[in-house]
Amino acid sequence: MIDACRAALEAHHARHGTIPSMAGLARLWGYASKSSAARRVGELVEAGVLAWSADRRLRPGPAFHSGHPPSPMPDPDLDEARERWSTGYDGELTRAYMMTVRLLRLARCIEIGLARTAASEGLTAGEVLVLDTLFRAGPPHRLAPTALKKHFVISLAGVAKRLERLLALGLIERVPNPDDRRGMLVQLTASGIALLQRLVQLDRHSSHIMWPTALPEQDYRVMLDALQAAQALIEAEPDDL
Repeated sequence: MIDACRAALEAHHARHGTIPSMAGLARLWGYASKSSAARRVGELVEAGVLAWSADRRLRPGPAFHSGHPPSPMPDPDLDEARERWSTGYDGELTRAYMMTVRLLRLARCIEIGLARTAASEGLTAGEVLVLDTLFRAGPPHRLAPTALKKHFVISLAGVAKRLERLLALGLIERVPNPDDRRGMLVQLTASGIALLQRLVQLDRHSSHIMWPTALPEQDYRVMLDALQAAQALIEAEPDDL
């Protein structure tokens, strides 16, 4: 019975990126009461499948995945879309649409997870991205505001507004530019670095970040190479088409 509960839990986490509440677990496992679910949770915690966070919420434990990723769950909506595309378009275009929609859905799941993690510190995902960009600049973690965009891993609008909020929260500060007396730089504060460290600990247990580590090594390399090749193909397309 515990294996069935574990499989249902892993499938739920793969799809939603969350661990349900005790009441939610009771519903997921078909138990009549939360106390029954609590006993099962105790067994899963002891086995390392689940763990308690500092705020007494359940999170994935070190043995959450059993050495392989969860089996893909059926996607009736996308299957139906494939049937409709195939009746109006050729097979090549249908294959392209399937992959594009799948990637968009994956990106959306990741965006939701990033927003949820950032919200745990009262920030938006865009604000965390600004802090991370400064961190990746290396000690002393400072950049000119106009240079920030060049270092973003994704595009981000409204940088000035985000900087003002981060300044107000004390997570960054303005410092003189040693190479330009008239210029100022923005720099991570100790509070900003500490906040990023807290978020890193959350990321270690977040499926929207750690999902690549659940893939077999060969699948990981194939997917990484395929995504890099796809990006190169898109970026090589002339802008005037």
